[in-house]
Amino acid sequence: MSIKFEELRGDLTYAAAIPPTAAGTAVEVPIVRLPFAAQIVEIVWVPGAAMAANGANYVTLTARNRQAGAGTIVMATRAYNTGNGVASTAEVLALSGTPTDLQPAAGDVLTAHFTHTGTGLAVPAGLVQVKLRIR
Repeated sequence: MSIKFEELRGDLTYAAAIPPTAAGTAVEVPIVRLPFAAQIVEIVWVPGAAMAANGANYVTLTARNRQAGAGTIVMATRAYNTGNGVASTAEVLALSGTPTDLQPAAGDVLTAHFTHTGTGLAVPAGLVQVKLRIR
């Protein structure tokens, strides 16, 4: 007996390891290419080391739906211009308030994108997790 994706119940979690990155160096890491349409439930960032917020020189984590590589839908963000990040402590990102931004289709590629403002902020190694439901 084989199980189809459509038969799975509950939330599924996909994760991507983030490499340590120097201040000012943008990085985008693919998390998953979805084999099914989904509803995003939660996006979490777990930094491997503390992140000290800086109002002028900071990094922003943006979870994106690249829609099979070409899209720019922002599903969630977290800027480190206020509020520090604590080592090995999960931080839930604020999800988009637009419902369709949280409904990727089969074949869409979800990514974690770190961009810098000013001289930026070093990004420690960490983990980005996307929790979703099949729809």
